Amino acid sequence: MDDIKDSLIKHIPFYSTLGFRLIEIQDGHAHFEIDLREELTQNGMVHGGVLASMIDSTCACAAYSLIYPKGWVTTIDLQVSYLKPVSQGTLIAKAECLRTGKNISFCESKIYNEKGELI
Repeated sequence: MDDIKDSLIKHIPFYSTLGFRLIEIQDGHAHFEIDLREELTQNGMVHGGVLASMIDSTCACAAYSLIYPKGWVTTIDLQVSYLKPVSQGTLIAKAECLRTGKNISFCESKIYNEKGELI
């Protein structure tokens, strides 16, 4: 599915701005990673907006993989629960499309630190 990855990277420069790496996208699943750096922190911890953006982006890609190349997706609702602070290392986000309807898809994303702990 390299053509999907190429399309997303080309049309969504926001990913590279934050440093997101799209590792995998296929069949209703997406996997992103990011190496934390100081510019993404607030008081030494990763800014919540970075985590929310990872969740939003991985969910969108998971849904997009099911409709590509027929259209695009956009977020209509985003709920985030922050469970653990993180200040360094690599974050891994994995999303799954749980249900797809005619116009709306429901996806879930979880972010883990390098130790596999849910963030």
